[in-house]
Amino acid sequence: MLKKIRIWDLPTRLFHWLFAIAVLGAIITDLLEQIEWHSYCGYSALVLVVFRIIWGFIGPYHARFSSFIPGLTDLKLFLKDHQTRHLGHNPLGALSVIAMLLIVIVQASSGLFADDEISFQGPLAKYVSEDIVKLMNSIHELNHWLVYGIVLLHLGAIFYYQRMKKENLLGPMVHGDKEIDDQKEMPALEEVTSKDDIKIRGLAILILLLLVVLFRYFILK
Repeated sequence: MLKKIRIWDLPTRLFHWLFAIAVLGAIITDLLEQIEWHSYCGYSALVLVVFRIIWGFIGPYHARFSSFIPGLTDLKLFLKDHQTRHLGHNPLGALSVIAMLLIVIVQASSGLFADDEISFQGPLAKYVSEDIVKLMNSIHELNHWLVYGIVLLHLGAIFYYQRMKKENLLGPMVHGDKEIDDQKEMPALEEVTSKDDIKIRGLAILILLLLVVLFRYFILK
């Protein structure tokens, strides 16, 4: 018998789509040389990444890093037969999530110190030496290829699972639920269901608003 299990809480789902908009927006505005809008997208992505890191420790079950970051044994088993009991991210998906967060936080953070001496100066560039600014410029320039790569990898994985494995990854990230067969050996439902009530959503709003205020006050002052 199939049962619906809440996997992705609303804050995690909203993060996913807002993060996608911010990253794709940063790519598009970079290609169009719209530097001001590019910086806004970068700032948004950075705040969202910090939120996701915090949420990865205090959020509901499947949002927590401890629930999906794979151990070496788990990863080997998945690579061997591609079978997983994970209701959230599978081991490779989990590694791609971590890679995405790390790559974007490097890109957005380096942009805070970048200075092209023409049309853009990062809000923190004036506080560091010229050598550090040059280093951050180089990191920002080189790392953007990793951003392109991880985005293409992410889109390719969605296409592969949708067309080849007939597994819809986008649906649960929209409505939050996933169907499981309760006749199969699974953990107890209370262990795999993510809380998604008003308290969880209120906490997420509070954290995000606090991050926005801190970013505005300390970074963009």
